Amino acid sequence: MARKRNWPLIHLLVLACLTATVVAREQLAAGPGQSIIPVLREKLGLTELQARGAAGALLVYVRERLPKPEFDDLAETIPNAERIMEEVKLRGVVTRPLDDLDDYEAALSSLGIGQPLASQVAPAIVQALGETGHTRERDILAGALD
Repeated sequence: MARKRNWPLIHLLVLACLTATVVAREQLAAGPGQSIIPVLREKLGLTELQARGAAGALLVYVRERLPKPEFDDLAETIPNAERIMEEVKLRGVVTRPLDDLDDYEAALSSLGIGQPLASQVAPAIVQALGETGHTRERDILAGALD
């Protein structure tokens, strides 16, 4: 009998946890520092996989262009940056060094992002960083893309 009485309590606790999680995610998504992935998906019509792959490939590209201490400093502010870069390599998005923006845009083709959209992705990432409160990261990436 005691077990039956606990089920409604357990259901209420689970519901409360789920509600708190949804509310917390909505609050985080609305404020500065939110993920750029939803912004890229909306602006460019990318899938989540495409947006994540494009961001990861851009990190690989920028790593080649920035001095190591500056890139390491940037990567510390990006959760799982090393894992993201490794994933794009494992998925075959990046198969060689990305020496210039043409190489970056060519890498996007493995994600199904062709021209003219591919040439819009890096600038959109820079813009999305600013819009989501990542102004320092935006400035570093913008400098690396010049």
